[in-house]
Amino acid sequence: MEFRIRPIAGDEWRLWRSLRLRAVEDSPDAFRGSVARESAEANDWWIKLIETTADHPRGLLLVAEVGPDPVGMLFGQLGDGSDILDIGAMWVDPEVRREGIGFCLVEAAVAWGRGAGANRAELWVTEGSEEAEGLYRKAGFAATGEAEPLREDSELVVVKMSAQI
Repeated sequence: MEFRIRPIAGDEWRLWRSLRLRAVEDSPDAFRGSVARESAEANDWWIKLIETTADHPRGLLLVAEVGPDPVGMLFGQLGDGSDILDIGAMWVDPEVRREGIGFCLVEAAVAWGRGAGANRAELWVTEGSEEAEGLYRKAGFAATGEAEPLREDSELVVVKMSAQI
């Protein structure tokens, strides 16, 4: 399968919003947000979110596309003065999972983080999500032993994984 991964531009907030809502609807146990909460956000909220991340030198928003169709996403950020890349909002459409897209999204983010001065990457994954955990292990991540609730209204737990980059 041919696909490409590219950064999202600051004016592509509609694309990010659409992917994010698809992701949260498809995999509600993988995200801290909910479809109800995120779909209720005003357009200005999405515009600001994308502009402040996509146009920031320490922020990264990636989209995976098969032809013209967006099929995956990932967020990356280095905090001010930090050498740790935080990865989140990783999702791939179920119709194209297991085609290497998720792994390539993570690899692209790690390469970007390394170039931006990071020496470690961290992410959170829902405990028991074997496919996601396997993908992250394949990319060099290991559990740190840290865990916390996914969100207030959930009994699910997320665990932190980390990789030296």
